[in-house]
Amino acid sequence: MKLSIIIINYNLSAEIEECIKSLQQVLLNITDFKWEIIIVDNNSPDKKLPEVENRYKRENINFYYLPENVGFGKGCNYGFTKASGEYICFLNPDTIIKQNIFSPFLNLLNNDKSIGIAGPKQQIKRPFFDFSAGFSPSIIFEIINLFGAGVFIEGLLVFCLAKIKRNKLIKVNWILGACIFIKSELFKKIEGFDKDYFMFFEELDLCKRVSDKGYKIIYYPEQSIHHIGSVSGKRDYRLYTIRTYSSKKIYISKHYKGFPGLVFKSLLFVQLFSQIIIWSILLPLNSSKSKQKISAFIYLIKHRMKYK
Repeated sequence: MKLSIIIINYNLSAEIEECIKSLQQVLLNITDFKWEIIIVDNNSPDKKLPEVENRYKRENINFYYLPENVGFGKGCNYGFTKASGEYICFLNPDTIIKQNIFSPFLNLLNNDKSIGIAGPKQQIKRPFFDFSAGFSPSIIFEIINLFGAGVFIEGLLVFCLAKIKRNKLIKVNWILGACIFIKSELFKKIEGFDKDYFMFFEELDLCKRVSDKGYKIIYYPEQSIHHIGSVSGKRDYRLYTIRTYSSKKIYISKHYKGFPGLVFKSLLFVQLFSQIIIWSILLPLNSSKSKQKISAFIYLIKHRMKYK
């Protein structure tokens, strides 16, 4: 088996079905290597995935059901235990594959042993931002984030780099977890995704640990997928926000010690107050989302950015 595609589901059976359809259209035309698709269900309350399984289960398309929601990283780790591929592609359920991105990435990882993780461009809503990849957290970005703009500045930098490099390979610090490629041997060597993350920042942590081993993290914007993005998050902005910030604090605590870590945590905590101000201003434009966001930031302040 050359390639194992691992997808984690939580209440996204409709998106999973569209994802599988698109994968089949591409993969069935590939004859130079064997592939498999592994879908892991995180105890979805809607219980609709078995309907999709009845329509799509094949010898190389398998479904697994966990008794509890263990989060994205642990779900991926479980899927990996069922995988036989030399290479792994972790893919979000809310993605559509419109071209053969698999052969180019397998060739890339096979031909350059110094590359540890690689990923494609993901469709974005606006043409001037690219959130497919990025750089390590910095004091400057965290200060800009006090005004809610850090992520957009980073996205603009990645967009400009892709233009300058003419969509060729770009060395970055992380690839968005909606679609990442890694060799099975390396994923096993670093013991998979860190179990301390339930959701969000687990891909940054994975890329950081792979990078610390001396491997490069490569963004390949010439290859692209359609990624809807944040489908689950849009159903509950409050929980989405709480998990994002609590996971970011875990990431900073693990990888930034001493004075730098203290500065990062302090700026992150101040951001909670600045975000309350920003979303209070935006309240008349989107009342429901703003109220959920404000509630989330108040929760994070009270619990010191820990999710209980």
